[in-house]
Amino acid sequence: MTLLAGSLVLTAALPAAAWTESAPPGSAAKATPLLNKMVGTWDVRQRMWAGSGAEAVDLPPAVARRTLIQDSYLQEVMQLAQPSSTDAFTRTAYLNYNAVSRKYEYFSLDTRAPQQMTYASDEQDARAEKMIKFNGGMFVASRWGDASNVAFKYRLEVGRVESDRQTVRLFLTPQAESHTKEFLAFEYVYNRQR
Repeated sequence: MTLLAGSLVLTAALPAAAWTESAPPGSAAKATPLLNKMVGTWDVRQRMWAGSGAEAVDLPPAVARRTLIQDSYLQEVMQLAQPSSTDAFTRTAYLNYNAVSRKYEYFSLDTRAPQQMTYASDEQDARAEKMIKFNGGMFVASRWGDASNVAFKYRLEVGRVESDRQTVRLFLTPQAESHTKEFLAFEYVYNRQR
């Protein structure tokens, strides 16, 4: 506890310039162009693949509401487009640009698989609006097809917003010795509501 408190005091004592000296000018507290373009209400087509070479399975249509929090973080809350007691879920995600590390950061929670998933991009230019590739960690799916407690490494790609459309893809790599080929597991295609 003492070490944590000392760390917090030391952090608070650092001048603000130390946090932003390597950051692009004006980016410390402002949303990037990409985050600004992502704000709004979106219809979402969800698809899932059970493994490499598997057929896509359409999931029920969803709606995502994306808002900026203090011009720094993009918060997304996704739920079914039509309420249902059997397929109901809430997926909450946060996306931001960390001006200190010069990386985009992404965090998500989904009630369909209640585990925290965190991601960081490679170093990026905050002004860039190209696709962002995120490296993730590991998670365990309690059920995946016929198998139980399947471990996966994960990564994410957040596409550009073009003509009020954006695609986000989640890739999984099984950690079983016999199956280690990465595959596209989930795809979310966003279309901005008019």
